[in-house]
Amino acid sequence: MKFWQKTYLSVLIVFLIAFDLGAYGLLKKSYELNEQLDISRGASVYGSIENSLSYILRVYAERTGSTRYESIIASFAENYDKDGILLEVYQADQLVFSNAYQFAGDRVELHGVHPYQSVYRKMNGELWLFIGGKMEFQDLRLVMSRNSDYLQEYQNTLRQYFITLSVVISLILSAALIFLLFQLTAPIRRLNKGVKAIASGAYDRKVNVRGNDEFGELAQDFNKMADAVSKHVETIKKANEDKEMFINNLTHELKTPITAIKGYSEFLNHANHNEEERKMAVRYIHEHITRLDVLSGKMMQLLYLKSGEVTLEPISIKNLFAYVANMERHHLEAKQMTIRMECLADVVYGDQELLQSMFINLVENSIKASSLGGEIELRSYDSGEGVVLEVLDHGRGIPKKDITKITEAFYVVDRSRSKELGGIGLGLSICNQIARLHHANLKIDSEENKYTRVSVFFTTP
Repeated sequence: MKFWQKTYLSVLIVFLIAFDLGAYGLLKKSYELNEQLDISRGASVYGSIENSLSYILRVYAERTGSTRYESIIASFAENYDKDGILLEVYQADQLVFSNAYQFAGDRVELHGVHPYQSVYRKMNGELWLFIGGKMEFQDLRLVMSRNSDYLQEYQNTLRQYFITLSVVISLILSAALIFLLFQLTAPIRRLNKGVKAIASGAYDRKVNVRGNDEFGELAQDFNKMADAVSKHVETIKKANEDKEMFINNLTHELKTPITAIKGYSEFLNHANHNEEERKMAVRYIHEHITRLDVLSGKMMQLLYLKSGEVTLEPISIKNLFAYVANMERHHLEAKQMTIRMECLADVVYGDQELLQSMFINLVENSIKASSLGGEIELRSYDSGEGVVLEVLDHGRGIPKKDITKITEAFYVVDRSRSKELGGIGLGLSICNQIARLHHANLKIDSEENKYTRVSVFFTTP
């Protein structure tokens, strides 16, 4: 059973019970009030009859001296008989007169004291009011009875009215409850649709937020959750795509040297060749083995960086640049290049070995991209938000479309030229990973055939 159905039945049942109990109480109270009013009216009539009859009997006794009152009482009773009022007169528990023969029997109302007692009795299927008490004349007792069946008819009419009213109100309440619950549970239905949509894969699904009540807050929280799920799924999807591309590129990078090694080894094993051809084959095999060795080393370094954390320590930027320049001395001399250093900031916080590896990679890339006799600039300065370290060359540059992808593993701008220069597309990916471990941002700015500037923005600890 759904929430709105449970709420509907619960509210309806509680209302009907409360309404019926209230209606029963009102019905009972109304009947009691009418009964009291009927008794009050009956008592008034009884008092008038008792006074009149006592006076008549007293005068009759004084004038006639007779103690037989049947005839005078009968004459008196005829005046009330036409109004449906019946009288009984007793003397010492002996019946003196009665025009209510159908109600013969002991009268408990006679056992009371003056002025009177009243009781309702069901006689022949009708309700009658009996009022009895001691008369003011001698020891006579008077019992008056009259039909009060209208009280039952009134009660039945009132009961029928309340039943009809209960049914009508129940129908109106049912319709109103269904409408209200349909409106109040609309946010739940929207949330339910949103959950089903997310379950089916629509992770960017949102629900409309209406109002500032609990449902509105729930809808806002749901949208936040949907955003978090969507971002998480996109992150997972991107990671899977990166892994797939990484594996594809790695497979491709491994396939080329392995195929070459296999081919040259078969050439050495089966073909007729002279000494020069043998040396050439061995040289190519050595080059491709070296390439595999470099590739495996870079891969291990990249995996280490992705799973590790670093301890940040103060490092002299001047010493860092000097170390990098010294390590790349042979490459620089081979292309007749120079390095110019400008240190406007003195200290950066990081892991010395990792920063050395990062800037060696960046300088190697600049050397490969530069022409003979070029110059590479190493600069440091304070940006106000932290220290910035830059590597600037004036080589062939990077196309705009490749700048955002250049830090992806195995991504190379010119694959044929990269292989010619010994590149495997992992250098900038490693640099970017090192920057992340230092909570730094690596930014590349370049213009083809003019320059490339790689800036690493460090935040001050």
